[in-house]
Amino acid sequence: MSFFGKTVLGNTWNALGDVAMWAFEEMSIYRRRQGTQREVGNNDALARFEAAEYRKVEKVSDISVAEFSERYLMKKEPVIVTDGLRGWRAKQIWSFDYFCQEFGDMSVQLQDAGFKPKDHVELRTYLREIASLPAVELGEMGDNLSYLRYTYDSFFKHLLFTWGFGHRVKTNSFSFLAFQRIQEHWRRPYFLPDGGYKIPWVQVGSLHPNKRMCQDWGLYFSAPGACTRLHVDGMRTNAVLCQVAGRKAGWIFSASLEDVVRDAAEGRTALSPVVSQIASGKNQENSPHSKDRIWQFDLLPGEIMLIPKGLAHEVHTLSPSISLTYNFVTNSEYRDYFNFKRERGHGWIANAPIAAVPEFARIHQRNQRL
Repeated sequence: MSFFGKTVLGNTWNALGDVAMWAFEEMSIYRRRQGTQREVGNNDALARFEAAEYRKVEKVSDISVAEFSERYLMKKEPVIVTDGLRGWRAKQIWSFDYFCQEFGDMSVQLQDAGFKPKDHVELRTYLREIASLPAVELGEMGDNLSYLRYTYDSFFKHLLFTWGFGHRVKTNSFSFLAFQRIQEHWRRPYFLPDGGYKIPWVQVGSLHPNKRMCQDWGLYFSAPGACTRLHVDGMRTNAVLCQVAGRKAGWIFSASLEDVVRDAAEGRTALSPVVSQIASGKNQENSPHSKDRIWQFDLLPGEIMLIPKGLAHEVHTLSPSISLTYNFVTNSEYRDYFNFKRERGHGWIANAPIAAVPEFARIHQRNQRL
């Protein structure tokens, strides 16, 4: 069989795999879900914050695929790879001026801190406005600062991009047009495996995420003070946040804190005597909350952060930012991913940011000084 024939056959098999995976998850999770309802109104939430182990997201460089998978991916441990954009032309090319020049006349739809659609604006006007704003500190949030995230014009066209046929699609969507025109500027990060993915389905050949659009692929543009408030990604898959320009910071929370942190953000907590009882003892190895972790991250240009599958996180923009992101699940972690998703259900987004909770801000500031 010719190389062309093998490529077509492989792409067809991978596309069919995507369809089968979607159908399997729909039938197995949403029609037969046996997971328990989450507990609402944890009175000990703030105490859990007090007692949790605070960490900085570790920064590494020149890491192999095997080491990355063993130390971080399989252990659901967030990490920042400081040379993550190795080999990307985007480091030299992408800037607010570049996108103004290449796409500035386009009309784009913004989204708010909860991913809800907002106004349509001219891209050039929007980018020049946010690029002129001064930097802020973590926790400083502006009013009505919207993002430009991924926006698609039809589900069918999205499927064609997912299956590697995006170059044949006619579209007026900024996300789709940008994906077509910047393909040679970036590539799969060097520390991620080339194949063996369940999402997107890649059991034949290699994954080239710059050619085949992965789940939740998108360019993000955001202003200082903008916030993507506390959330878990929709399908609970891993995410890589690739920072090209500007600085982002925020928090990632262990799975054990998911309900607690959501309750705190949404105002379903109350200070009670249990606060002092839990907080004073800290979390011993054999305590029921020994897995409580809160990671704080500071993401700089040229770095890529892994946000492990299913973990709640909140992201703040500190200076005018350009980033790229996409989601995935590998073969070796699929069983754990599937069981966790069946137990917890789909992702969610809180109706308020965790940074706005005064008690959490106080606890965070104190731990920052330690």
